[in-house]
Amino acid sequence: MAATGTTGEPMFSEIVIQGSAKVVRAFLSGLVLGSGRQATVLYSHLEGIHHEGKAERLAELVGVREADCHVVVDAATAAWLRGLSRTVTDRTGLVIAANRRIRGATMAIRYEAFGKRHDDEILALLKPLPAGLKLGEFTREVHTDPSATGAAVYTAAHAFEARGRGTVSGRIDLLVAFRRRLADFPLVVASDITLRHG
Repeated sequence: MAATGTTGEPMFSEIVIQGSAKVVRAFLSGLVLGSGRQATVLYSHLEGIHHEGKAERLAELVGVREADCHVVVDAATAAWLRGLSRTVTDRTGLVIAANRRIRGATMAIRYEAFGKRHDDEILALLKPLPAGLKLGEFTREVHTDPSATGAAVYTAAHAFEARGRGTVSGRIDLLVAFRRRLADFPLVVASDITLRHG
């Protein structure tokens, strides 16, 4: 069972484990399955969660920095891993380098639609958002040109153009699920999710 905060909402932590992503995934999968625990485990590199910049990746490639894997887990799993930290290192060589509580998460989104139907579909996706997520700083521009003709995608002038951008913020597990859902909408571009620790 995931630990919850004062509002009854599940809490999450970001765990940084030194080692290749493939080895860390195999280790955590085996550990969780073998223990029989219910656990939320989200791998940053698979879920579009920002975990390091280009400088860090380059340093790993040239061997100046140890490879690591960033993982988001529920609070109960984070506490369990904190207690196992020394044993994990002694038995596997993997080092749990950080275990930070997540206070929130944010993702920037933008879209461009050349038909009212597509714009309506995207707006229906964004308003209202699933419970626990919030749309912020949302701006939308619509331009219409009744003289434009032809297939909407292939013309220089479009009869209808809509552009929007904003941020979606909230609980990390909900934001990851929403980002996965956005994959079904090719006109919407989502940035990596940024975590706020504290």
